[in-house]
Amino acid sequence: MSRSPRDTLVTASGRGLGAVFPQRGAPRPEDIRRVVVIKPASYGDILFSTPALAAIRRGYPGAQVIFAVGKWYTELTGGIPDADEILDCGAFGTPGRYGWKDVWRFSRTLKAGKYDLAVVLDRSPRVAVAPWLARIPHRAGIDSSGRGFALTVRVPWDRPRHEVELMLDVVRALGLPAPDPHMRYVPNEEHERFAARLLEEWDLTGRFPLVVVHPGGASNPGMVMPQKRWPAPRFATLADRIVEETGARILVVGHGADQPLARQMRLSMRHQAVDLVGQTTPGQLAALVRRSHLFIGNDSLPLHLAVSVGTPVLGMFGPTDPAINGPYNAVGLGLVHPDACSQHRAFVPGPVSACPGCRCIELISVDAAWEAAARLLQGAASQSPHR
Repeated sequence: MSRSPRDTLVTASGRGLGAVFPQRGAPRPEDIRRVVVIKPASYGDILFSTPALAAIRRGYPGAQVIFAVGKWYTELTGGIPDADEILDCGAFGTPGRYGWKDVWRFSRTLKAGKYDLAVVLDRSPRVAVAPWLARIPHRAGIDSSGRGFALTVRVPWDRPRHEVELMLDVVRALGLPAPDPHMRYVPNEEHERFAARLLEEWDLTGRFPLVVVHPGGASNPGMVMPQKRWPAPRFATLADRIVEETGARILVVGHGADQPLARQMRLSMRHQAVDLVGQTTPGQLAALVRRSHLFIGNDSLPLHLAVSVGTPVLGMFGPTDPAINGPYNAVGLGLVHPDACSQHRAFVPGPVSACPGCRCIELISVDAAWEAAARLLQGAASQSPHR
């Protein structure tokens, strides 16, 4: 993937400004009383930030930790621990949804918060500029080809790195340890009661495996990437084989926008599946997935929720690389074909893009998916999910 003239200009400008903006060492932990962690979007990336958030919480035990996310993602944060408060960014930081006026408005919000430290877990130069405009004295974050010029502690993004590790590198640059790098999401008691009641109503509390399947996804405010979706009929064939070989029960989940794909999957199946598409909040879905033996889906929010609650996962990958965006420190794997574009793309800092007419995810066969699912279910058989 070659760089566009715009990217080249932004890089040159950022590096020039970076020579003007001063860097400084990490602040002393005892000097930090209020921290704002800024990760406006998107669903999966916000979950990827939870290990960094936990390390910041431990590293500044006497400080208030505020987590700033975009308005479309505030509901998701209800199960994210280690933040004392959630700050709604509005449209700020969501690709394609904000401009310089939003940057200025958010900087005024930050200034009113009187923060000692801003941790920017985003690559956009406009996101990194906001804490500078707010005159926050310490600003640490990711420097993608000069885009972090306004930061006082800059972590270069100059090589392939899992998103979680890249964010943890920012924490390490602040001199803080990261001893437990696991993604975490904690459903509340109401969500747990919802999941328990639903499983009872559908008679899904027996001694058979419970498998949750998400055939849709890859849709966030500001970004839709259908090339990340394994074909729904293949999910159907895989689900049927799982039922026939293991006696499992299948639950189909997803956002309301996933209904056409979920319907296509269910109509292609020979066996019945419980359709819960569009019927769960993120917290309810997390509680439900936590009680299952295996989660299968595309590179999207439900997959990363499953990782965050400790459920074994099988993720389907094509244009995105599981080594960068896949299950992190999890039981399970991201399945990708060696000929997929993500396995041959040269590293260039910037948004992920699919190859022209990308159908790389279709290189994953049902047989390969079944073999992986069978191994994971065999391992899960010795462990009871949280029911």
